[in-house]
Amino acid sequence: VSVAEASESADEDDEDKDDEDKDDEDKDSDDEEKDDDATATGEDAQENGPDFDNAGLSPETAAKAMHLQFQQRYYRDALYFVYQLQEAQPILLQLLGSTNKGEVIEAMDYFVSAVRFRVDGAQEGIRRMSHLVWTPSTSATDGSTEETRGVRAKLLDSYMQLYLTPSDRLSVSENTSRITRNLISLTFGATLAELTSLEELIRTLMSEDKIGALVVDKLRSVYAYTKQQLPQAQRRGAIIILGMLAQASRAIVTDDIDMYLRIGLGAYGHEDLVLAKYTCMILQCLGSSRAKRPGQAPGQEEEIKRLPMTNPIFDGLQRILEEPRRDPEWFPAAEQALNAIYALGEKPDALAARIVRNQAKLVQGLLPKKHDADAMDVDTNETLPVSSLVDPWDLTRLLFVVGHIAIKEIVLLESVEAELKRRKSDEQPQRKKRASQGAKKKGRKSNAMQVDSDSDDGDDELNQIAGTTEDEIGDIVSAIRERELLFGSKSVLALFAPLLVHVCHNLGKFGDKLLAVHATAALAKFMCISSSFCETNLPLLLALLQRAKSPAIRSNVAIALGDITVCFNNLIGENVHYLYGPLHDTDPRVKKTTLMVLTHLILNGMVKVKGQLGEMAKCLEDKDPRVADMARLFFSELSTKDNAVYNNLPDIISSLSMGTNAVNEESFARIMKFLFDFIKEKDRQTDNVVEKLCQRFRNTTDERQSRDIAFCMALLPFKSERSVRRLLDGLPCYQDKLADSRVYKHFVDIAHKARTQGAQKQETKTVLDEYELKLKEARAKATGEDDGDELLGVDKDDAQIQSQVSQYSDDEEMA
Repeated sequence: VSVAEASESADEDDEDKDDEDKDDEDKDSDDEEKDDDATATGEDAQENGPDFDNAGLSPETAAKAMHLQFQQRYYRDALYFVYQLQEAQPILLQLLGSTNKGEVIEAMDYFVSAVRFRVDGAQEGIRRMSHLVWTPSTSATDGSTEETRGVRAKLLDSYMQLYLTPSDRLSVSENTSRITRNLISLTFGATLAELTSLEELIRTLMSEDKIGALVVDKLRSVYAYTKQQLPQAQRRGAIIILGMLAQASRAIVTDDIDMYLRIGLGAYGHEDLVLAKYTCMILQCLGSSRAKRPGQAPGQEEEIKRLPMTNPIFDGLQRILEEPRRDPEWFPAAEQALNAIYALGEKPDALAARIVRNQAKLVQGLLPKKHDADAMDVDTNETLPVSSLVDPWDLTRLLFVVGHIAIKEIVLLESVEAELKRRKSDEQPQRKKRASQGAKKKGRKSNAMQVDSDSDDGDDELNQIAGTTEDEIGDIVSAIRERELLFGSKSVLALFAPLLVHVCHNLGKFGDKLLAVHATAALAKFMCISSSFCETNLPLLLALLQRAKSPAIRSNVAIALGDITVCFNNLIGENVHYLYGPLHDTDPRVKKTTLMVLTHLILNGMVKVKGQLGEMAKCLEDKDPRVADMARLFFSELSTKDNAVYNNLPDIISSLSMGTNAVNEESFARIMKFLFDFIKEKDRQTDNVVEKLCQRFRNTTDERQSRDIAFCMALLPFKSERSVRRLLDGLPCYQDKLADSRVYKHFVDIAHKARTQGAQKQETKTVLDEYELKLKEARAKATGEDDGDELLGVDKDDAQIQSQVSQYSDDEEMA
């Protein structure tokens, strides 16, 4: 419409207006020549565009020529606009993680509009937005602005607008199909983290009745469609969304269990193990939610109603576990099948033992002779290749199953312990009530005692099994876990512990990467059961962490050490330095995994920091931005916990400044500037840090460390007279270091900073004058010069360091 209007009014415009337009175009082109090549190309084309002369043309031809000229300009401007959007999108993706709520909401609005206009790359922003569902909600019901309503509420509204709002131009059935397609499309190509956030988002929308029953029925019909060949991605997407909805409404599963058994655990599930995996996950909702939701109060969980082991569900789950097809997707499907067995079954351990026996028979059936089963216990000089005795695939499956069963047994014991304690707590008021009633009926004492003994038969049986107090219940469960699961004569897991240890001792002999990964993971799971078994095999696990060539094995061991720290903290206490070792790993995945484990352990108080925070601080300068961002988040959270950054600051400085793994001075400056931001607002901490750093000058003869300490002191604010006084009192500690011009420059900067901190008291000014005078004298004495007129002197190295710090400060403010 604008092009047509422009062409119609072109004949009416005078030549002066045309000249102004051309001048504006020339000016715009000059200003935009600094952009990238694609933009510059469009600008040059716009500047040198055709200039039609109406002389000699008929009015109709002139109008057409002007129309084409405006149309060409329109398309050039449109292309330039598209280029600008493409350049801005990476910045907008970063703004989704901003701490400014207004910036986040504006970025969300952009991506919603960009998806509607089908801008390339906008869908990535919508996927990133899903992670904002974990932002704490700030509900507002008084019609307040979007910014005060909260990011979470804005996110739900955005997804509602894009995917769940019906169109007025479509019928009810067409809208239902459209919304169903939208929901299924959200699962295409999604990562595990994105699916986790999407699950919480869909669950929230379902709990608020934003997703209707017609959409649920349509999802079921897509999942159960059998008339024609259906793309795997659509059927998988349907079951994934159904599983997310089932977290809010268990009726989605209970209303049609046969459908899930027929499709997911039937022929379609055996052909597509990913479909079987998500079917097992949705069946787990029959017992309870797979995870406790944020903000869920105790007692809100639905009571778990376990099913008899004769239920056909368990037959389908067993068939998935015994699926003979060699498919890597079998492992996640088998994991979820075992999770479903332990979540739903009355006696899951019995079925698990039967499955393990069948897997073991499969492995033994591949052995040439029955007595060759003992070949794994011979010395490592055996010349016969192990691959000729055992199929690595079958052995890998066996070890994976027994390893995951070990973890599920721990979970089962904990749930049994919690249930027994709950019964005990519910039983106490009833016992007291019966005791008080019996005391009042003194005349009928014998009859009352007889009634009480009859009614307490069930309670006495429970007491005989689990004791009479919660502590006794815990002791009995701990004894079962410590002595029975891995060492009991009737335990199935006890039969495979020696096999696991042997395989992990001889990973090179077996020569199968998949077997090595799953055997190591299974050993780590076994070590979480018993402290004695863990203590015996901990050296083996630490050796694997240091020597394993596979990054997957090193990552698994790092995670395992975190789990062992939670289970048996005393065993890791003297080996805690091993937890920090993988932070120097060459593989970024190992480094990131280790950082996540340490973040969890330290922030939850499971590991006491004893001088190792410097290794964490080095991650702030990691080449991988994900590792650096995670380290920043760690220190930001740590700063809120009992002055942890302040208490460990001297050790961090030593770790970064000394030793073979010391960082360079530029990295040191950036790291310390970030860390000192957490203590600048606390005057008492500033005073103490000044005193501690001054004392550190006495204990160092290294010039590099002296410069680093002086730089750290220059980062402090020095707002009070007490801080300057402590700096003056500490002058004897560092006066011999003032010969280094960089060290001297930092103390000069401190004096200037203290003098320019706003209105100062007379006492502070007096102390500053005294300090500057003594600083000059100490400098002159250290350099052997007559006076200290170098107060404002800065050499090239000083300027370089100061420039680097200033550049980092500017970059941080821009970020």
